Amino acid sequence: MVSRWVVRGAACALVVATGGTVACGPSFQTMYENDARFEHCYALEEGAATMQQKSDCWGDWTHNHTYGQTRDRVEYARNRHEALLAVPDRPTDEAMMEAAPGEMKAGDTAAAPTPTNAFAPPPKMDSRDGGGPAATWIVDAALAPPPRPPGAECIDDCTVSWNACRQTCGTKCDGCDKTSKSCVAECMKK
Repeated sequence: MVSRWVVRGAACALVVATGGTVACGPSFQTMYENDARFEHCYALEEGAATMQQKSDCWGDWTHNHTYGQTRDRVEYARNRHEALLAVPDRPTDEAMMEAAPGEMKAGDTAAAPTPTNAFAPPPKMDSRDGGGPAATWIVDAALAPPPRPPGAECIDDCTVSWNACRQTCGTKCDGCDKTSKSCVAECMKK
């Protein structure tokens, strides 16, 4: 069975390849449906639904409603589906704990913290890309300090000295200003 998203993606690629333009991202309707379905499955976790119903809901969402969704949601749904499926095969306390909402199997790592409330805003995330080579140098360049003019470090030292002098000069601060001007002049000669 071919997903409707695969067909839509292939159609977008064909239109773009032939020189046409089209909006190929997820539509608002699709995003709404996928978000609503995720929230429905998440709400089942709070209710009196059976583990089979919860597992079926997460499995359906994982197979049919991930288009345009964030990686953390997809990983959360996949982990919940697998954990809930494993409970009947291993009805132990450990399997039940793994199937608890927010728990993951040993060795799994989440892309983001698990959701805690359907109405809470999403948690703040790292603004950097997940490690793509093209984005890494952009982030590194953005985080690098701006270049400084020649002699800036020397002038910084003059400023520190001037501030220290001004704190102790009282009413005779003209000497601090003169010393600072000569210090800066020496920095500029270097």
